[in-house]
Amino acid sequence: MTFLKQLSVLLFLLMVPFSKVAYSYDTIFSIGNICEFIGKIQTDDSGSTNVCSFNPYLSSTVDFTLYKNVILAPEFGITFPQNGRDSNISKMNIVAIVNSKYTFSMLHLFFGAGFYFTRLSSSGGEEILNNGNSTTSFPLPDSAIYTRNFIFNLGARFPINPKWSLDAHSFIFNLYNFEERSFSAVFNLNYHFGEF
Repeated sequence: MTFLKQLSVLLFLLMVPFSKVAYSYDTIFSIGNICEFIGKIQTDDSGSTNVCSFNPYLSSTVDFTLYKNVILAPEFGITFPQNGRDSNISKMNIVAIVNSKYTFSMLHLFFGAGFYFTRLSSSGGEEILNNGNSTTSFPLPDSAIYTRNFIFNLGARFPINPKWSLDAHSFIFNLYNFEERSFSAVFNLNYHFGEF
């Protein structure tokens, strides 16, 4: 999908509530963890791949009621800057998604689309890494570099009480490309501020 097509999908989803009489239903603050690209990142020389690592995630959502059980929920999230597998590179993520939710009494199902930005930064220089039988020199960026991915989101919310709930998300990258498709899982604890 081109950037303009991706942006038009998001703008359409954002404009839907304003074509109806929509009001703010709930404001939510979430804290959780992102398990990035499950099974896609090699973690050792024997070929093992990642499952989940500690990557704290903060997000905020505002729910707009469209119909009795249908909610539009724009979400903005961010991870803390941290060093990953390479101590020379600092990384953080920014997530902007428009979700649609369908509510049952004890379960909310949602799907949406959005952007997943990654910020990488380092102090420059080069790094020498093992490349099979020899080594190869790789340049390190001397400033911040941003990447953007268009993602789809599927998930569910499990209410605990009127103020607290749990979320499980699946961010889907490269949905239409089987070889490059990957998934990240997000698990959140949510606090509901309620109507305002």
